[in-house]
Amino acid sequence: MEKIIISQEEKKDVIQLEHVYFTYEGSHKENLTDINLSIKQGEFIVITGESGCGKTTLTRCINGLIPSFYKGELKGKGTVCKQNITSESIKERSYKVGSVFQDPRSQFFTMHVKTEISFPSENHGIPTDKMQKNISKTVDNLKLLPLMERKIFDLSSGEKQKVALVSVYALGSEVYVLDEPSANLDDEGTRQLYDILKILKEKGCTIIVSEHKLYYLKNLIDRVIYMKKGRIQEIFKGETFINHSPDWFHKKGLRQVDLKHLKTMKSKYQFDDLYSQSSPLLRVIDLSFGYGRDRLLWNNISFEAYTGEVVGIVGRNGVGKSSLVKVLMGLSSPKQGRILLNEKTTNKRKRVKNSSYVMQDVDYQFFAPSVMEEMLVGFNDSEEEKERANKYLKYFQLDEWKDCHPATLSGGQKQRLAIAIACMHNTDLLFLDEPTSGLDAANMNRVSHIIRKLAKENRSIFVITHDYEFAVQTFDSILYFNDENTVSKMSLEKYLSKII
Repeated sequence: MEKIIISQEEKKDVIQLEHVYFTYEGSHKENLTDINLSIKQGEFIVITGESGCGKTTLTRCINGLIPSFYKGELKGKGTVCKQNITSESIKERSYKVGSVFQDPRSQFFTMHVKTEISFPSENHGIPTDKMQKNISKTVDNLKLLPLMERKIFDLSSGEKQKVALVSVYALGSEVYVLDEPSANLDDEGTRQLYDILKILKEKGCTIIVSEHKLYYLKNLIDRVIYMKKGRIQEIFKGETFINHSPDWFHKKGLRQVDLKHLKTMKSKYQFDDLYSQSSPLLRVIDLSFGYGRDRLLWNNISFEAYTGEVVGIVGRNGVGKSSLVKVLMGLSSPKQGRILLNEKTTNKRKRVKNSSYVMQDVDYQFFAPSVMEEMLVGFNDSEEEKERANKYLKYFQLDEWKDCHPATLSGGQKQRLAIAIACMHNTDLLFLDEPTSGLDAANMNRVSHIIRKLAKENRSIFVITHDYEFAVQTFDSILYFNDENTVSKMSLEKYLSKII
């Protein structure tokens, strides 16, 4: 695909939606209400708003997952690349509109980069000679040659996102739809995502990104669609949007668009006497972990964590952050070292008993047929426990979904439910893996507040994250994973000076 140069006057509408309404099957309220939208060829559009505002549902109407995959009542008129949104098959739409999901693993079909890039073209019956020519041009245009001989599951999260985008590009798609593509990426992965989106924009591709994190997109945005409760509330030109004040973003419930503002933010919670305690709740001495005889992920880690302390665990993807959490809570065994709880050496079984865990992929933690029943798993069915569950559901704005199946919740709602469940358990140690993935600013603040509150209840809390805004508001200290198999504990201020 060569670079497309089109004057503003010549640009055509590739997407037109008129009075579009949608309600998911089994839902009692509209998920999209009176959507009117035109998107021109070559535009870079960002759709944002609070969790559950309808961003993902709107992208599904554009890429054809609604109504082909997600069933429900779709009303109104609309075309995407001249195809009718209510009658065209998803097969035809997928040739024109390429999708990249939050977790690209969910859309991979092969084991190797080379075969994955060709798979969409093969699936659409593109002649071999044309397909090979397109792939060769794609590899050159998008600078993919260093990855071509790699296995898919050896790639970093950022590289997987890149392969997913390149597969769409090789097919020759006109429109790219991305649903929260940065949610699980570290710094390097986010930079890789930005670089390839910049190339696609320069090539004249139409790009639509549903996103909460905004800072990495600020130099690409043409227009921003701000949604609320299933409606398009406002549409901004990119320059107008990014020039709003930090207070404006806060009032709108949006993430900040400029990370420099984070340096001036201060946590509302100060624990000056945190380290004056006579002994730590958790003490780690010369801990090492790895796979096989020779491969060490990290080596000789020593640190302390005190009652009331919230510790951020940061570093690039693949350095062993999740492995450290699993060792601390007793799910994995270290190669060497000791772990003390209240100054007593503990075994794995005792640490498991004294730990609660919120996984990054929270779908693996849900078992019950309703949100309320999920909250009460492991507890008796008493009125006291129901009242406590209702309190947390209301706090996380999930009370109106308490009778719904957890699978029907949005990604952000599932994340909040998993944290609400953790709040029900009174353990000394609480571990959370990317708890703000998929959360808007308002719910990020809510999660930060409840974590600080839980820490004050005689706990130590450890949080894996790449979310800078969340880190500023939440953490007392940072466990920073270096690339040399070492971990340093440092102040939040020192960490921010490294990254901003």
